[in-house]
Amino acid sequence: MVGRIALVLLAALMLELIGNVALYAWETRELTSSEETARVAQALVAADRAVSAAPRQDRARIANGMSHPGLALNWVPRTVITDFTPSLDRLGEMRARLAAHEAALAGRQLRLTILPSQTRGQRDLVGAMQLADGSFVTFRVTPYLAAPPGVLVSTLMHLGLMALVLVAALLMIRALVRPLRDLANAADQTGRGQAAEIAVAGPHEVRRVATAFSAMQERLLKLVEDHSQSLIAVSHDLRTPIQRLQLRTALLDDPETRESMNADLEEMERFIEATLAFVRDDAEEAPRLIDIATIAITAVDNAADAGADILYSGPDSLSLPGYPIALKRVLANLIGNAARHAQAIEVGLAPRGDGFVLSVDDDGPGIPEDRRAEMLMPFRRLDPAQGGGAGLGLATSHKAVLRMGGTLALETSPMGGLRVIVEAGPPARD
Repeated sequence: MVGRIALVLLAALMLELIGNVALYAWETRELTSSEETARVAQALVAADRAVSAAPRQDRARIANGMSHPGLALNWVPRTVITDFTPSLDRLGEMRARLAAHEAALAGRQLRLTILPSQTRGQRDLVGAMQLADGSFVTFRVTPYLAAPPGVLVSTLMHLGLMALVLVAALLMIRALVRPLRDLANAADQTGRGQAAEIAVAGPHEVRRVATAFSAMQERLLKLVEDHSQSLIAVSHDLRTPIQRLQLRTALLDDPETRESMNADLEEMERFIEATLAFVRDDAEEAPRLIDIATIAITAVDNAADAGADILYSGPDSLSLPGYPIALKRVLANLIGNAARHAQAIEVGLAPRGDGFVLSVDDDGPGIPEDRRAEMLMPFRRLDPAQGGGAGLGLATSHKAVLRMGGTLALETSPMGGLRVIVEAGPPARD
């Protein structure tokens, strides 16, 4: 991993270096082609012969007559043109190219310098070639170099280069950490009880972790499946003796004893149903467009028909993608839990963003703040001595809400008891 990160940094630095060199070459690019340089060299040799053979009064006219587009020639007895060849490598390269095209220029004194062109954004090559009598043939090559861009343009180009290097580095880092992201997604799926395909790829350290996690996932899921199947089998097997006990209880002559035993057997049935609901896997339920409000109103009406003092507050319709079976179970558990411990219940529903917020309030004893996290765990009861359930209502609801991709929180209700808040957004896409 360290080696790959070092390679990414090195690649980013190399891209930055190559980009800066390319920008410098572009900013100082030469506009005179090889063919144009050859024509300049030939014109200088021809001007040397023609001007040297002419009377002094005709030399300027002859030199001007030999000019052509891109090259202006003149003759002067003296010149103020200074030679900048020793301080500018590009001028030295130009002198060498001129001599390469015309050997007669190799030993001649050439004064070369660079001056701004009349055309904005360009620079001209200005030079003077000394003749045998000490006079000079001057020349101006237009254009010779591109002028460097302004501060703003240069800054924008370098910022663009930095952005390009940054994007390239981020893409390389993204490819580097992709195996870690895939491993994190697989861990999240495993946490929801789903088998995930784990690709063993990436750096050596990540491959080792992926291999170990794959083996752990297999053992963990098998262990969970074995425990769930064992619990389901025990719960189902208990129903047969319970049914036999119910038949025998019905034959008892003592009404008080018969009612007491029936109550105990019904409590055992509820315990088994709660246990099966907790271990039941609803992960295969596909999300679809449902009316959240209709499901909530139906759950409230069912509770009211069973004798609960319950009210609903919220919209009459709220269509959102969701998991209808899981949502019905959550509402049934929360309302049933509130009905066992409170007199009055209020169910609220409100849209929030792309999802919804569902609340169940009651006027019961509530749950102390320091024990609320514990009550979301299975088989936890606030007061085990009082009985009244398997301690799976909140745990089952919490588990189902997590499978839906939402959150379940316990708070203090304005009614004085417990408030359960379920918040869920749109189902995540695979």
